[in-house]
Amino acid sequence: MRPWMRASLLIAALAVSGQGHAQTPRSNPLGAAITAIVEGSRLTGARLGVVVMDATTGRVLYEHDPDVPLNPASNAKVLTAAVALSRLGPPRRFATGLYGSVTQGVTRGEVVLRGEGDPSLALRDLYEMARELALSGVREVRGDVVVDDSFLGAQHLPPAFEQQPDETAVFRSTVSAVSLDRNAMVVRVAAGPDVGAPALVAVDPPGYAEVVNEVSTTDGGSPSLSVEVTPLADGRERVRVTGRHPLGAPVALRARRLENPSLAAGYALRSMLAVAGVRVTGGVRVAPAALAGRALLVRHESAPLATLLQRVGKESDNFYAEMTLLALAAQPSREEPAGEVTFERGAARMIDWARRAGVDTQGMVVRNGSGLFDANRFSARQVASVLRAAWRDPAIRDEYVAQLAVAGDEGTLRSRGRAAGTSGPRRVRAKTGTLRDVIALSGYALAPDPSRTLIFVVLCNGVAGHGAEARAMADRIAATVADALPRGP
Repeated sequence: MRPWMRASLLIAALAVSGQGHAQTPRSNPLGAAITAIVEGSRLTGARLGVVVMDATTGRVLYEHDPDVPLNPASNAKVLTAAVALSRLGPPRRFATGLYGSVTQGVTRGEVVLRGEGDPSLALRDLYEMARELALSGVREVRGDVVVDDSFLGAQHLPPAFEQQPDETAVFRSTVSAVSLDRNAMVVRVAAGPDVGAPALVAVDPPGYAEVVNEVSTTDGGSPSLSVEVTPLADGRERVRVTGRHPLGAPVALRARRLENPSLAAGYALRSMLAVAGVRVTGGVRVAPAALAGRALLVRHESAPLATLLQRVGKESDNFYAEMTLLALAAQPSREEPAGEVTFERGAARMIDWARRAGVDTQGMVVRNGSGLFDANRFSARQVASVLRAAWRDPAIRDEYVAQLAVAGDEGTLRSRGRAAGTSGPRRVRAKTGTLRDVIALSGYALAPDPSRTLIFVVLCNGVAGHGAEARAMADRIAATVADALPRGP
């Protein structure tokens, strides 16, 4: 019998029961194979939820504790991306504008930088905006640079991010309607001209940090650097860099999260205006600004949401995910009264979408959009149901699948080739999840005939110290599901 015929018969046999219970290994070869993987994992004390589901019919082909609420880690982004595409739309772009009143090349008062939550806004974009302003004839801002970050509300630290208060890494960056370079402060250190000379230190965003350079240039050895950041009274930060950097060594980079992202973006714009030849007489401040009487001087737009979400699915970018959650909270709704933009409001809209999409949301907990720390609770069946809802929606299916990582090729699965299965490359599209105590992997095993595509979900909690074993188990399950599908037409 040809391989594709055997696979077709196998899938048909698996679909006999749709009652939500794993079939016995004798009648379910795929179930037997996954059971052997789970029992052979030896993850003593771990809690595991597994579901394999037909994406078209919803029939459950295998399950293990499918309704136990577990921490999904970054598999929470499975829901974030689906709701964003559905409620905001794949073509949605986020605008950032400069507003002011100009007479004969001079602004009458402040210039306002107002954002709508573009997670991709970069320093080069601010330079292009400043350059466009200069090319329009503006040579002086007679007043302050005012940053209006009110579009996404006043919350800058996502829920659960407070669980590691001393963590300054950029994976837990703050968020703001005006955010720059993922709200990361980057310290660059290069050797000075001679041994004994001070090293060269630069900090981005420019203009925001007060830099104290105590790095010496040495002859040989390895770079040894320490970065200490302390707040200043005006809301900026002092960056003290100490240590040594040898001649001939490449530029060293150290990244920290920004504590005041909107203010940092304002100082960066002020610096870029100066580079473009526009003089600013005032300072920088953050405040809501009335736009009445002010013209839109320059407008920058992000890439479409469908493109931005690739950072969420493929790269598991927490910052992009939390910005997306707030964008959901800010989206006008005919069914809800206008209200404050908060993470709680965005999370409620995510659960509401899931319920309307046919997901049984009992026990589902959504606090943030990234899955970072101990914030959310999803069951394996709930994750599978979200994946199925996205698959069945022709308005978002293609963009949703495209934002996921590709096993053995792209994103967080680029080095996990075994998850691609032996049935061919690029068959597994999935979202990874990793925390100290959590390993998760959820997505699709694509079939040549889309109607036979399968969904798999693996959520594993209590794996601290055994993450590698749990990850290998999840990859083997994904590969086994992919191998159960026909290989081609």
